[in-house]
Amino acid sequence: MRVLGVGYCTLDQISVVERFAEEDAALEMSKFSVQGGGTAATALTLLARWGVETRFVGKVGKDERGHKIERTLSNEGVDTRAMVLEEGAISQLSFIILESKSGRKKTYYTPGSVSELGVQEIHPEMLDGVSCLLVDGVYPHAQSVLMKAARERNIPVVLKAGGRSSQAAELVGLCDYLVTTERFASRFTGMGQLAELCRALLERGPHTVVVTMGDEGCVAMTRESETMLREPAHEVDVVDVTGSGDVFVGAFVYGILQGWEVSRSVAVANVAAGLSCTDVGARAANVSLEEAAAVLNRR
Repeated sequence: MRVLGVGYCTLDQISVVERFAEEDAALEMSKFSVQGGGTAATALTLLARWGVETRFVGKVGKDERGHKIERTLSNEGVDTRAMVLEEGAISQLSFIILESKSGRKKTYYTPGSVSELGVQEIHPEMLDGVSCLLVDGVYPHAQSVLMKAARERNIPVVLKAGGRSSQAAELVGLCDYLVTTERFASRFTGMGQLAELCRALLERGPHTVVVTMGDEGCVAMTRESETMLREPAHEVDVVDVTGSGDVFVGAFVYGILQGWEVSRSVAVANVAAGLSCTDVGARAANVSLEEAAAVLNRR
């Protein structure tokens, strides 16, 4: 099994402070972590840790930060040979500050000067041997080409829409599985009630939709049943929710590869996402498949 992920990647610098600093004040950080970020990139990292062969296509600057972003993936066993390093471009960066007392978070980011991943920088041959294609909607022109090619090869396509994927709406009709946030789904469909919202999304093209709702868990619906499934969030002592939605997507894709029912896939994904919140940053928690399965078995 091989998953091809195409999308945005970044470097997350995450600091933990007891409280946010007042104006012109300086506070000591209790913890500082540097990790890779980005939906497809983080999802592939989880899949690689769970024993799945993975390949990532994204774009960074050909600078020290870009090389560091690449290493956050290749060091996990993700194939990065198709990544594009743009000469003279400054790579993307996110800086996240967590207030330990309240759990509040402030995020500052820059996309750098990296240009959009272009159609000329992706090739249908990237799909050779691929069992599933995962895209995040950030580069719709290039991603749509691969999504159409995957459809022609009967390769299932997963679209994660939300967050930075402001242009993902045009890709909804090209995916088989849509995973999105409640905010994106409501804005996209104009619906507020969850069951109506899911049905409206199914009418746009995908055969399965999953709507994530943070600490309220998620809902899912398939075109075959049109009965809404609701899965509660896995309760943990939350340290940081950064990237938990990306971990959810990775675990959900794992379920697709295994041929699981949607109910089991979202249950495992919810547990994995919850466990990822127990440390700073999505990748530091090092959620294992065995740990997620053990939680489900205790239910």
